[in-house]
Amino acid sequence: MSVNQQHNKRANVGYKTRYQELPAFDLIGFTKIVASGGELYDEVRKDGRWERLKTIAGDDKTIFGVASLDKECPKGKYRYTVGIKANAEFLEKPRLDDDLFPIHIKQAGWLIFTLESFIEQYGQFWNDNPYGLIEMLGWSFDSSVGLHIDAFAESYASDHDGMEFMMPVTRSTKE
Repeated sequence: MSVNQQHNKRANVGYKTRYQELPAFDLIGFTKIVASGGELYDEVRKDGRWERLKTIAGDDKTIFGVASLDKECPKGKYRYTVGIKANAEFLEKPRLDDDLFPIHIKQAGWLIFTLESFIEQYGQFWNDNPYGLIEMLGWSFDSSVGLHIDAFAESYASDHDGMEFMMPVTRSTKE
């Protein structure tokens, strides 16, 4: 995957950040309409679906948690999908599991926040308001993409491990 990457040193927001341009990509995974993505995250971690996703992933074993809105979401809820990059080889085989949900991620620029410990920092990160943090760094939320992503590396084994939060952005026109 070709990417353009820059580290952002414009403002100290309490989290390591970088900007990265990514081409469009597709994910498949398990989805649920929730009030909190933690509902599905906890279920998938406990019932074996997390490990199953790793077995059907291609070379990239990153697990993504995607928070998105669509017309099926009632007010106050959103769709959370825990998935992996769609592996062409897997998609060509007969479906082992019909409950996998596809989601397309548009080409975009992403501001990526690194959290050193999911359990210790994720709640505080949301209290710090990632939408406000991106503005402090000179960016605006890219509503044409309209979602954000939690990224858990292949090495993620415990809630104490680090992860990344990805927000699609455009350069802010505010001064």
